Amino acid sequence: MELKSLIVFVDPSPGGESRTRYAVRLAVQHDAHLIGVFIVPAAWKLSPLDSYVKGAGAVGEMVARHDRLEHEAAAAAIRHFEAVAGRERLSFEFRSIQESRADELVRLHSLHTDLVIVGHPSPGGLPAQQSPADLLLETGVPFLIVPDAWESDVVASNILFAWNASREARRAISDALPLMKAAQSVAVLVIDPQKNPAHGEQPGADVAHYLSRHGVVAHVEERQSDGIAVADVIRDFAVHHQSDLIVLGAYSHARTRQFIFGGVTRSLLGNVQVPILIAH
Repeated sequence: MELKSLIVFVDPSPGGESRTRYAVRLAVQHDAHLIGVFIVPAAWKLSPLDSYVKGAGAVGEMVARHDRLEHEAAAAAIRHFEAVAGRERLSFEFRSIQESRADELVRLHSLHTDLVIVGHPSPGGLPAQQSPADLLLETGVPFLIVPDAWESDVVASNILFAWNASREARRAISDALPLMKAAQSVAVLVIDPQKNPAHGEQPGADVAHYLSRHGVVAHVEERQSDGIAVADVIRDFAVHHQSDLIVLGAYSHARTRQFIFGGVTRSLLGNVQVPILIAH
């Protein structure tokens, strides 16, 4: 699969601009169509005192003011998006979604793309009640989290792939393969392999050979956790080796009709320092 359609959820914040720049660079790198999506916030949230307005005339004025505020918010978002995307030669478009229909339309738009790009610590434009994890589990489309403070101009050049010989990690290979093929280096990180017989006699070797047959420049790195949380081992490796993307397969299980991510995934998502691609 190639990356030919990307969605980035945008907002007019500095983090939103950084996220848009990242998405634009990724789209240029893969000759992909980029869709900027903005959730237009309900105007009453911008003017909470309006909930006390009474009288037909006053209510009419309030509704008109709310319409104007929502229009201005969408106009500001499209200006920010086009100011960044318009600097490059790429195919792009902008879509705005009313917050009242966000749950329905965010899922719909995400189903028809190869990768969803969101922010951190706030998910950057997603409805407050819908997390990136929810979107991943509902659609199966991988998402890429870009920290608001991420400033590097390099996109997915030095990738860390957390391999644990699981179905989810194998899914991550398929979803991230276009990025891996374009990278200068991919480190296949295997942690505590002796605890998992699924790795085989040479942990990480088979998957590294598989990746190399697809043109990926891959090498195996083995680490012991020695009582340290696995998520911290991954995070420390990324920092010390200057990784600019972590690729991870997200394990989850159902609990009271909700999907709950496994501990490693939850921990990594709780403190995102490097862009992370999550597949499920």
